[in-house]
Amino acid sequence: MKAPKARRTAKELELLVRRASRGDVKAFVELTRRYQHLVFGSALALVHDFQQAEDVTQEAFVAAWSALPRLTDPLAFPGLVARPH
Repeated sequence: MKAPKARRTAKELELLVRRASRGDVKAFVELTRRYQHLVFGSALALVHDFQQAEDVTQEAFVAAWSALPRLTDPLAFPGLVARPH
């Protein structure tokens, strides 16, 4: 019997964040792919400009990459990357 999807997804997120925090670029690329729309939507709602929202999104992922080694709860990654910087 399979674990519920939410539990699998949480485990996948935890694994990806742990790998990325150890410098695994492929894991971070996957995190970026999964959360780019969330981050872009948040940025666009804040700045109301498409180009500027793209820049903010890129900066958010750069900041998240730098912050990963200090992230104590891997499941907090979506909040880390989507919060205004």
